[in-house]
Amino acid sequence: MSETSEPALGPRQTTRQTTRQMPRWGWYAFLFFSFLSALSAFKFVPPGLIYGFFPNLSDGIGVASYQFMVEGITRGADHVAYHIENVGVILAVHMITGGLAILLVPIQVSRMWRRGDRRKHVYLGWLLVPIVAIAALTTPPISFNMNEPFWSELGFAMGSIAWFCALVMGIWSIKTKQFERHRRWMVMMAALSFGAVSFRLQLPILRLFWDMDVVFPYLGWTCWVPNVLVVAWWWHRQVRVTPTSAHPAE
Repeated sequence: MSETSEPALGPRQTTRQTTRQMPRWGWYAFLFFSFLSALSAFKFVPPGLIYGFFPNLSDGIGVASYQFMVEGITRGADHVAYHIENVGVILAVHMITGGLAILLVPIQVSRMWRRGDRRKHVYLGWLLVPIVAIAALTTPPISFNMNEPFWSELGFAMGSIAWFCALVMGIWSIKTKQFERHRRWMVMMAALSFGAVSFRLQLPILRLFWDMDVVFPYLGWTCWVPNVLVVAWWWHRQVRVTPTSAHPAE
């Protein structure tokens, strides 16, 4: 997850480079909605600690941790409580790591964060590797435990697999010193991370027009496929405007 300085560009190339970057208000919006989505993922934590963990701590860490999950999800996220019977621990781990990923990935890909000290980008990048990997790999068991059509459950699972693959490609690119390719795959990973935010944005809007039973199955695909298509379009533009001899941006 290292970086190099940008090459000297001519006036026309400098203009293109500037127009390719996300405007500051875009990053602020990305961070804001990611923060709200992370809060939604963590909302089971306070009731889990208050009603589950601390009251049962005298019975041992194992019992207290289990009750933290049960009480927290039942009281704070009852809409997914039906998962407890089959994938309870996986669900709790996914919600915690997923919330952390949603919160940290926008910071990681932001130029404002790593300005002045690229080590922040490196350290946070390697911290995110296990967080994103766990969040992605715990998604399929939850997806296939839903009471939705198989094609919908498959959509949620495929989104998480694409997320994990983007992470792997980003790691491989940086380990082989393909810095520009690393940057592009990290943008793809961020877009797939934003799928959780897209899900929470699309759901209330679509429910204004259709019932939940109609809307929810399609979200397994619509929460992440459009994000991938946008990044693919951005990749195409990058190939067209980036000089072949250029080194990666920081």
